[in-house]
Amino acid sequence: MGLFSFLRKKKELPLSTIPQEDITLPENEQSTELHTTVPGGDGIFRIYNYLQQDFEAKGFNDALISPDDGYKNDNIRLIRYDLEILIHQVKTYHDSLMKDMEFHIHSRGRAGLIDLVDELKIKQTDLLDHMEKVKEFERSVATDSGLCERAILAYKRGFMKGMASITQAYLLNKKF
Repeated sequence: MGLFSFLRKKKELPLSTIPQEDITLPENEQSTELHTTVPGGDGIFRIYNYLQQDFEAKGFNDALISPDDGYKNDNIRLIRYDLEILIHQVKTYHDSLMKDMEFHIHSRGRAGLIDLVDELKIKQTDLLDHMEKVKEFERSVATDSGLCERAILAYKRGFMKGMASITQAYLLNKKF
């Protein structure tokens, strides 16, 4: 440390190099931005991402591990249970987001922020649509139909292919 280093002005770091959690706004300028659902993020897109997994490959690999019908049925039940858990998580997230949104609509409306309120109402309409789709997913899990059925059918197909592959490799390729 030099003798006159205290006189030098400290260099300020650019904002982009400071971690987000270290940046705080004064109390009256706290961000009021709502979390929105984004693909791959929260909300209904988590259900879509789950259902887009390669269940056929999972079934195939499971058959190679244990080509037992009980093992297959247990894994099918696990797929359903995981989907039910995910649906409950998304419903809870949506309910919480709706409460936040309603609060912001009312408080920003009282403040006279008409354009912001209109934008929030559009987001609220989208959220209500997503909530209805989640209810459809819930019904499809209960009735084994729709996209839930697609995941189960893909798993079963993969499992059967895995069992056929085992038979092909061990018995059909042997010479008598």
